Amino acid sequence: MTKSVFITGTGTDIGKTYTSALIMKKLLQEKYNACYFKPVLSGAENIDGKLYAGDIEYVKKISGHNADTSLLGSYIFEDACSPHLASQKANTPILLDKIINDYNKLKEKYSYILSEGAGGIICPFSNDDNPIYTKDIIRALNTNAVLVSTTNLGSINNAMLSIYYMQNHNINIQGIIFNGYTKSMIDDDNIDFILKHTNIPLLSVISHGESNIDIDINKLFGE
Repeated sequence: MTKSVFITGTGTDIGKTYTSALIMKKLLQEKYNACYFKPVLSGAENIDGKLYAGDIEYVKKISGHNADTSLLGSYIFEDACSPHLASQKANTPILLDKIINDYNKLKEKYSYILSEGAGGIICPFSNDDNPIYTKDIIRALNTNAVLVSTTNLGSINNAMLSIYYMQNHNINIQGIIFNGYTKSMIDDDNIDFILKHTNIPLLSVISHGESNIDIDINKLFGE
């Protein structure tokens, strides 16, 4: 049976893709039959009329993942904006059924799937009367989640709001990964406070410029 986990974050540009790349690198170095999946990507670069899926290509480059990029993302949009707006501008509705079908195809081939979301846990993917949010994709894929958080000023508020929201929507949080750690007193206090008052397991702490991640794969995937 395929094991999976979904990487989400406390917001945009907090290191989800960087963290995912390091995890994929470790998985492949340790010979896990693993795959990366980015359901929706916006902000792709248009090169000679072809969209370059930057996040996916970055993870492949750092980790050595050699799967066909076209299989690793359901929706690739050029506009660098929220997925719901990028979808609207491209006149391409984001459908959960397509994401699920693409994900299930990967499950037929891989034993471990590391999925990565866009933005934070309340990132929208549609703007109708019943919007699709990150939480809905996680639940549709029937997977656990990992939260990536910063460690600087403001991290307590952002991390704890994300955690409470996920818990209130019955998303199982496998643990938290802190990214951008600078060894400052503020960073240490933020990490200690978040862990103490949420009881979320600590999976890893990453400093700027790390080329590897110290993480227990069994705890990551809940084995």
